Amino acid sequence: MRHARLVALILVISIFVTSTAEALNCVQYVRSATDFNLSGNAWQWWQHAAGLYRRGAEPLPRSVLVFKQTRRMRAGHVAVVARVLDDHTILLDHANWGYGRGPRGQIDRGIPAIDCSDRGDWSAVCVFNKKFGVYGAPYATYGFIYPREFVAGVR
Repeated sequence: MRHARLVALILVISIFVTSTAEALNCVQYVRSATDFNLSGNAWQWWQHAAGLYRRGAEPLPRSVLVFKQTRRMRAGHVAVVARVLDDHTILLDHANWGYGRGPRGQIDRGIPAIDCSDRGDWSAVCVFNKKFGVYGAPYATYGFIYPREFVAGVR
């Protein structure tokens, strides 16, 4: 009887943890992985950051890249810049990025993204599709929101 209760408890916990992991969205992930205190849908972060955080077009480690909303991404998207490799390539940590019709809610770390804008200003990025091994279509972005310590001049 005791063993049956333990097995049932483990089953319930595993279902809860799996459901929570699958339900994680990009905003929840960025808020949990950083000190940014912004709310709203991902595309709204750009406007909500005005006056609270410095914003710009240069990718810096620990900054947040804000994607504009589209028909396919109605809430937009946010991702943390994990590393800057060169002037046109960064590594992103983010959650709930769809790879075709694959599972949603997963956290991906170290995913390459390139500046594929016409002006080289990061106004459009192409994110590497790990499922197919190619860069995806361009997505429009607002830019990068920088952590508060960057405002004070500390990097």
